[in-house]
Amino acid sequence: MRSMVLLCLLASAPLLCAQRLPEQKPTFQGTLLLPTQLRNPVFGRLTAPLGEVEGSFQLPLVKGLGVGVGASFMFWDLQQRAFPLLSTIGEARRSVYFGKLQYARYTGEKTFYELNAKAGPARWTWDCSTCVDNVEQRGLHWGVNAGYYVHATRNLAFGVTVGYERDDAEFNAGVICEPNFPGYPEVREPYRFFTVGLGFSTRFEPSEEERW
Repeated sequence: MRSMVLLCLLASAPLLCAQRLPEQKPTFQGTLLLPTQLRNPVFGRLTAPLGEVEGSFQLPLVKGLGVGVGASFMFWDLQQRAFPLLSTIGEARRSVYFGKLQYARYTGEKTFYELNAKAGPARWTWDCSTCVDNVEQRGLHWGVNAGYYVHATRNLAFGVTVGYERDDAEFNAGVICEPNFPGYPEVREPYRFFTVGLGFSTRFEPSEEERW
């Protein structure tokens, strides 16, 4: 009899633990990201990353799936001596407004991970000393991300993220108002980035629920 009781308790332990896991709630997430360009050495020579900030509001639907909307803003500094005999002082900025689909799951009472995909219109603005006016580009933005978060309080969690982003606007010598990049063959590439970020996730939940 004791053996049977012990076996029942062991078998039901995972279910009991799962029942104690918190539920997903509406959240606001903010992330500070460091982008790294991919497969475009000329872009890497011309620019230096200043950073990217992103914010999104998320609403859970069912079984960890949810949707969200948000915006991100990316900033790059232009290297003055990127090319011989050409001074390229200035900056490049990108803004994105996106829709988001995410899957989140708690792995413990205070830890969870999130996988998400996002897409929306991107707008690049190049402000370079070689141009009379700013150069603007537009294209489709999409990206995929993964994050792992740990709760510091009942409603506030901090985490790390990694991701991949792509903008289908075309990087070419027109962004610095030149026929070509001095010393380089013709370059026409979409924008691709690998990102690493630090962020927070804050839940909208009445204070009397789910005390830690």
